[in-house]
Amino acid sequence: MLALAATPAPLPAVIAARLAGGADPAELLRPDSSDPAAVARRLAALGARLLLPGDPGWPLAATPPDPPCAWLFVAGQVPPGPAASVAVVGGRRASPLRRAAARALGAGLASAGWSVVSGGAVGVDAAAHAGALDGGGRTVVVLGCGLDVAYPRANTGLFARVLAAGGSVVSEHPPGVPPRPAHFLPRNRLIAALAAAVVVVEAAEDSGSLSTAKAAGGRGSGRVLVVPGAPWDAGAAGCNALIRDGATLVRGLADILEELGATAAPIPAPSLPVATPTPEPPPAAATPVPGPPAAAAQPTGTRAQKVLAALVDGGVLGAPRLAAATGLEPAALAAALLELELAGLVRRTAAGVQAVALPEAAGREERAAGGPPEGA
Repeated sequence: MLALAATPAPLPAVIAARLAGGADPAELLRPDSSDPAAVARRLAALGARLLLPGDPGWPLAATPPDPPCAWLFVAGQVPPGPAASVAVVGGRRASPLRRAAARALGAGLASAGWSVVSGGAVGVDAAAHAGALDGGGRTVVVLGCGLDVAYPRANTGLFARVLAAGGSVVSEHPPGVPPRPAHFLPRNRLIAALAAAVVVVEAAEDSGSLSTAKAAGGRGSGRVLVVPGAPWDAGAAGCNALIRDGATLVRGLADILEELGATAAPIPAPSLPVATPTPEPPPAAATPVPGPPAAAAQPTGTRAQKVLAALVDGGVLGAPRLAAATGLEPAALAAALLELELAGLVRRTAAGVQAVALPEAAGREERAAGGPPEGA
C-alpha cells in the first residue's frame, strides 16, 4: 500500500474505488512504482506519514466519502474527524468583508472547541484557518497536491503555523505531486467528509465551494450552512441558491452551534463573532499621534450603521448609489464615511466605497502573528 499510494496517479480516488471493489493492491502497482522503503524514508524526512483505513485514528471511518478514499498522507496530528470538526469554505477572490466573516467564524468555532477544516487556498480558506489559530484551536488543511509542494506559495507561513499549533495538513497525493485542476473537486469531497457541517461563506454560481456543499448534502449526516448575500452580489449567488434549496442560513456563530447541538464559549458575538483580541502594549517611546475619538473604533451612530448595512456584502458602491441605499444627505453620508474609515471598517477607492472588516475585526489582521494576508 505504501508503494501504491506513492505511485503518482491523476485521481487517487479511482484507485481507491478499485480497492473498495476487492482489487489486490499488488496487482495495481506499476513498473515505475516506488520502492516502499524509499517512500518511508522520504515521508520521515518530511515529518509525514501514510494513514490507511483501519489504522488508529483513521478519520473517515464514520463518514466515508464518495468516491472512497484509500489513504491519506498526513503532516502533523491525525485529523480529529467529523465528530469534532466543521468545514468553512469559500472562494479565492472573496471580498475583504467575507474573508473577515470567515476569520470570525473560524475563531468562534475554535473558541467553542471545534476543529476547523478547509482547503488551504487564498481567500476564505486561509481566513478560516487563520481564524481557528486566532481562537487558540486546531485546524485541518486539505491539499490538492503533495505535502511538500508549496501551493499556494503565499500560504506557506500559514501552514507552518497550523502545524506548530497542533493542526494537520493532509492530502491524497504523494509528495512531489503538483496541483492540477482535476485534483480539487476530489479534494472538496474530503473536506466535506472530515466535517460534521460545511459552512459556505462565499460562493459564486460556478464556485468550487458548491461541490463541497453538494458532497456534504449527499451524506445523510452532512449539514450545509450558508452565509447569505444581497441579490446583486455575484459572489453570493451560489450562497443564495443553496439557501433557496434548503441550506441553513447563518447569521452568526450561534446559528452554526445550534445546528450542531452545541453551545458557544463566551466570546464577543455581534452578527458574526470574532475571537477576543490580546491586548497590545503601547509602543515604547512613541510620539503621540492625534487619532479619532474612542467612539470611532466602534461606530454606533445610526448613519454609520446605515452605511455598513448598505456595504454588507463587501461590494464597491459609488457615492450616488450609496446615498440612495442609505437615504442620507451628502453631508451626513460624508460624516458617516469618515467615521467608518477612521475605524478601519471601510475604504474609499476611485470606484467607490467598500467595507473591508467587521466592526470587531478592525485591525485584527495587523495584530495576528505570522502567516500571509488572506487575500495574497
